[in-house]
Amino acid sequence: MGLFNERLRSLDISLGIGETSRVTGATPTQIRYWEKKHLIQSHRHEANGNKRYSLSNIALIVMIKSMLDEGYTLAKASEEIEKSHQKADMLHVLMSTRLQGIQYDDDQTFLNFGPLENDPSFDVIAVVQENTAKLYKKAIQPPMPPHQGSLPENKDDTGRPTL
Repeated sequence: MGLFNERLRSLDISLGIGETSRVTGATPTQIRYWEKKHLIQSHRHEANGNKRYSLSNIALIVMIKSMLDEGYTLAKASEEIEKSHQKADMLHVLMSTRLQGIQYDDDQTFLNFGPLENDPSFDVIAVVQENTAKLYKKAIQPPMPPHQGSLPENKDDTGRPTL
């Protein structure tokens, strides 16, 4: 996934203000004002080039426009977007530092977040099914030493197993 993210970030996909306005529904005046308020950013490809808006800024414009259409003030929309970014940042930290494995079953997904800090003999397991998620603790099975794996079978002279 790291290579995918790296390639996605390296893509230079951007739109001018007219096209950004068309796809987002925000007017060029709104976009310029939000940029002046430092809610979004543009960049220029060349010294005299037109302003361009990246995909992440276009998504941000859509969020701002949607919230304004729902009745939020610009200040409240900005505050809510900042909270959303903070949540996303914290989820990124959790997933990148703790997620140790994912297993899929027919209708469930199991996420292993590794051992509990206050009881390292248990892993934290999240079970996600449809729109619900539940957390469980699961005892960690200590690894078996190589010599204590499956015991060799005892066989009699005919090759049949004996007890």
